[in-house]
Amino acid sequence: MEEEEFDENAPLGESEREALQQDLVDVETLKSLLGPRGIRGAVFYCPDCQEDHFLAWDLLSGNLQELLEAGESPIHEPAFDPDPDDYVSWDYARGFLDGYESVDDEEFGAVADRLVLELRDRGWRANDVMSLFSRIGMRLPLPDDVEDQEAAP
Repeated sequence: MEEEEFDENAPLGESEREALQQDLVDVETLKSLLGPRGIRGAVFYCPDCQEDHFLAWDLLSGNLQELLEAGESPIHEPAFDPDPDDYVSWDYARGFLDGYESVDDEEFGAVADRLVLELRDRGWRANDVMSLFSRIGMRLPLPDDVEDQEAAP
């Protein structure tokens, strides 16, 4: 079989559109997770100009949106004096996101249970622990032995 030639002027297929839409979601998620850690965006190697392009999260999102709407990426120019330490490769970003999304609920539950028990050992009452979890947006039941300890005189 002959390999299909890539036609950059061909309209986006449905699978390409779906992948771009998922990339848009991923960029917003990465911005919320990595932005507070000082990561401003992703770096991509451009074979056309043989340079790295540093794209801030909003610019990357805008480029993906433009590609979805117009079928082509906007003309690009290198960023003005970017600090490479503020950017990660797209592969790294996707790997980070995959790891973040694959954290198992059971593993999280076990960590939360250990935290509850540690706080109890430090003298926290069950209601205080639950209040803390509530304030940070977590709603977890207390382990049975913590509830039993709370009921004891």
